[in-house]
Amino acid sequence: MSALTAILDPHSRALLDRSAMLAADVAPEALTVALRRSIYRATNALFNPSGQESPIRRENLSINLPGRSLPARVYQSADTVKTAAQDVLLVFFHGGGWVVGDLETHDHACAFLAQQLGCTLLSVEYRKAPEHPFPAPCDDAQAAYAWAWSQRSHFACKRIAVCGDSAGGHLAGHAMFANADVPTAAYGLFYPVADMNFANVSYAERGAGPGLTHAGMVWFWQQLMGSAVPSQDARAVLMRQSWQRKPPPGLVSVAWHDPLHDEGVAYARLLERAGGQVQLFDAQDMAHGFLRQCLVNEAAQRHVARAASGLLRLLT
Repeated sequence: MSALTAILDPHSRALLDRSAMLAADVAPEALTVALRRSIYRATNALFNPSGQESPIRRENLSINLPGRSLPARVYQSADTVKTAAQDVLLVFFHGGGWVVGDLETHDHACAFLAQQLGCTLLSVEYRKAPEHPFPAPCDDAQAAYAWAWSQRSHFACKRIAVCGDSAGGHLAGHAMFANADVPTAAYGLFYPVADMNFANVSYAERGAGPGLTHAGMVWFWQQLMGSAVPSQDARAVLMRQSWQRKPPPGLVSVAWHDPLHDEGVAYARLLERAGGQVQLFDAQDMAHGFLRQCLVNEAAQRHVARAASGLLRLLT
């Protein structure tokens, strides 16, 4: 399907346009990192309906690692219905270009996933660029995932899985690759950052937005790496991974109206070539970031629920 025939869901487009309006009156040179973070946090008001009760218990904690402490949040469903994932600790890494996201920007999405899966979900806030450039976020993801595995019994869990969206999808992909001794039961990646190829088709056709843009993605990479020069380091670029073992089973959910579409598909194919069982879901009416729309947009919720159902099947 071409970009001309794949139609973006109108409500999703409206949400993206309203998000963009939060920064519309700010001159580009005035968009500091701090202001970008504030604007990204402000979009929560669009994606998280006020007054909506959630049957999810939340608990904040700290992951103490050598030389740093990472904020984290645990989500557990209050429902008594048992699922195939009830013994699973799902470690989640948030998106936001390694720069602007945090526990709060993805709080409602994590609660939705925990409810859909019936698992215990651990959301990790890693150190962010540019204050902590590469490889700090990658190091945090790798170490936090190993920590979670070592602490699984504390959360009354026996198995572990990993999940993330966008830059968090990149960190989730790195965490499961780098921790060869952690028996990842499954993974779920939403529109992961997997490459630094700004010349692929989805960048060329869909790099103007709405939502994530070519220019925006270049800026995020510059904050992380200090330049937009392609990296040969597999910690930075998932497409550089060389699996010496069979990858765990998992799913990759991409959005058609997203400059990252093609690299997400390519990474799924890489995992398949390495011998992994991969489910690829292509949300052709969605743009980048639809996970955060799951409470307010019916189409986005269907795609996220479908991914959660796919992950449950893998965990059965």
